[in-house]
Amino acid sequence: MKERYMIKCAVFLILTKYENNQEYVLLQKRQNTGIIDGEYDVSCTGHLEVNESLTEAMIRETKEELGIVIKPEDLMFVNLMHAKYQKNDYIQVCYSTDKFEGIPKIMEPNKCSDLSWFKIDDLPKDLSDTRKIMIEGYLNNNNYTEYGFDK
Repeated sequence: MKERYMIKCAVFLILTKYENNQEYVLLQKRQNTGIIDGEYDVSCTGHLEVNESLTEAMIRETKEELGIVIKPEDLMFVNLMHAKYQKNDYIQVCYSTDKFEGIPKIMEPNKCSDLSWFKIDDLPKDLSDTRKIMIEGYLNNNNYTEYGFDK
């Protein structure tokens, strides 16, 4: 019998806030991870662990990377991206929220060199391509995208 293909799964968070009628998004700049180092990423990301739901993974990663607490009912599904990176395929599930407890801070300084709020309509030029797509999906209510597949 043919072995089934196994795909990796990761969760992503678009954390937002509103000030003076302007929406801001929190972005982290990655370092020393081997994945998009030197580029901005969404607020936090992480892999799904064994026996963990997507929601549980997102809440865990948010606490580990930003030191804040998010309630499951405050997470909004944004986008599902099927992405192909060289030899790896991923299912990437993106959530958003503007409700959280605590003050976001860099909890893993070996993996993150900057954590800053940006106007959502004025994002940094060194934002990862796939993360731009996720934020565009959030802004345009586009719930599904594909990335990296030859047409």
